[in-house]
Amino acid sequence: MKLTKLLILPFILLLTSCEDVVQIKLDEGSKLYVIDAFVNNLRDDQVVRVTTNDSYFSNREAPAVENAIVTLTDLNTNVSYNFNYTTKGKYVYSLGTTDTIGRVGHKYMLKVTINGDTYTSITEQKRLAALDSISAIFNDGSDPFGGPVNTFNCLLFARDKADNVADYYWIRTYRNDTLFNDPSDLNINIDGTGGIVTNAPVDTIDFTPPSTFLGFKTYKENDVCKVEVHAVTRDTYFFFYQAIAQINNGGLFATTPENVKTNISTPNGAKLRSIGWFSMAGAVTKSKVVK
Repeated sequence: MKLTKLLILPFILLLTSCEDVVQIKLDEGSKLYVIDAFVNNLRDDQVVRVTTNDSYFSNREAPAVENAIVTLTDLNTNVSYNFNYTTKGKYVYSLGTTDTIGRVGHKYMLKVTINGDTYTSITEQKRLAALDSISAIFNDGSDPFGGPVNTFNCLLFARDKADNVADYYWIRTYRNDTLFNDPSDLNINIDGTGGIVTNAPVDTIDFTPPSTFLGFKTYKENDVCKVEVHAVTRDTYFFFYQAIAQINNGGLFATTPENVKTNISTPNGAKLRSIGWFSMAGAVTKSKVVK
């Protein structure tokens, strides 16, 4: 997730006449720190991105913050992990011989110190889903909803623990190691379905469409379909939910746009305020060569 383009514009009254052109200078709003920290338990390099917000109409990449000190601490074990700056605002922790930095049920604190001010957030890693398999379905043209002819769709088979504890999931899908990362591709669900499931008569429940359709993406033969199912907190789920609502906010019945919420705390007296999100996900992954 990237929160690098932020619309912070005041209400503007535009005055025009038939003869005069009035030049309006837009107030771009206050400078903010933007902290993107979507960490997980997978054996991949973990990345926290720290930038500042930029003009909404700017086409450049958001300005990087290069002098931050980024630390993740497991509050259950009191073990800390230091992230090192690489490029473009990215601070990276490489696992090396470490098995994982994420443990189910553990709480974690993120600290980002910039110019003497320390921005913090605390979250928890939730339990994992059971990811069974991926099935490839060939589109021969007979199914009007199957997509382009001679392509494949992938179908996810996964299960959620069927108890009265709600689980929140974020499904990330790749084609040949390229993540479908457009905001419109956000694929989230509760208990693998459209809502909280209680008093289920079985031990586990199957994930259901539309989440299992993986965004209706298409693949060619020998492409690799890769799926990650991230178990996230309730707050992270509703952060995504609000983001989706803002992305799709348009038309006749559009509501007033609002900034997506943050769980990053700004210390008292800080020179700049921070926004962004910290998530510590429990993820499972599987890949399939499409054929």
